[in-house]
Amino acid sequence: MGTIRWFKGILVIMTFIWMGCREQNTIAQFQPGLISTEVVEYACTFSTSGDELYFARSEQEWGSGTMKSAIYHAVKTSGQWSIPQLAPFSGEFDDSDPHLSKDGNTLYFVSDRPGGNRPASADIWKVKKDQNGAWGTPIVLPYPINSEQREYSPRTDDAGNLYFASDRSGGYGQGDLYVAQWRDGDFSEPENLGNVLNSEMGEWNLEVNGSGDLIIFEASGREENVSSYGDLYISFKEGGQWTVPQNLVELNTSGSDLYPYLTPDEKQLFYASSDSLQGKHTHIYVTDFEKLYRRYKRQSKMP
Repeated sequence: MGTIRWFKGILVIMTFIWMGCREQNTIAQFQPGLISTEVVEYACTFSTSGDELYFARSEQEWGSGTMKSAIYHAVKTSGQWSIPQLAPFSGEFDDSDPHLSKDGNTLYFVSDRPGGNRPASADIWKVKKDQNGAWGTPIVLPYPINSEQREYSPRTDDAGNLYFASDRSGGYGQGDLYVAQWRDGDFSEPENLGNVLNSEMGEWNLEVNGSGDLIIFEASGREENVSSYGDLYISFKEGGQWTVPQNLVELNTSGSDLYPYLTPDEKQLFYASSDSLQGKHTHIYVTDFEKLYRRYKRQSKMP
């Protein structure tokens, strides 16, 4: 009996410690009523200065088969965000997953709009600003960046390398993470990021830091998942090898937790969440990342 009481006491202490760790990370809905509203918002990206924002919004329920999104834009002036406006290149097709380049002159995004002679699917597109700062005409990235299957969540690091997810054939599972190196003014053939990050289940949208040695991504179907849908995981590159992905338990809910965005100074992490298994909408949330970084970096392990 004494051993059982001792064991229960240890469990109570560990629970308090764990709850204390969760409480250290304040999670807040980002700009409720303006950016995060009563509909679906997800996949945000900011300018390097932090005063320009692009994100995806949909009027349909989250996860519905007919969900169509568009990309919206807002700017911050004197500390106040403007009312989001539809981006000039978006609105006709299903557009999502915007990613603004470091210099702010190129926006990558995912769209099902038709392009060339290929059948329409979720592909990676890009649009550039002209000399007057206006967005031009979007162009689709070529094969083999895109495939006959779906691509998701384009991201670039400071070297210009393009990371993305795809459910193309030849991967480890339902969806895998890839990188196309930027070499001599063009992208190389995409490389699968390997079976430390990828599994026989699904790896989908992602975020990488500027130096390309930290990745946060959504994974579905893993035993460690809090949710039966998608959870956020984190991994670090050490000596050219990725550490075992760790579940970001402080952030994950019983619903969908996905579309991470890390500010360039790596101090804040934005992401989308439906909050619960029954959640019909996703909203954009923000939390302090420095505490999370220290915690998960300290306990990271090589495979």
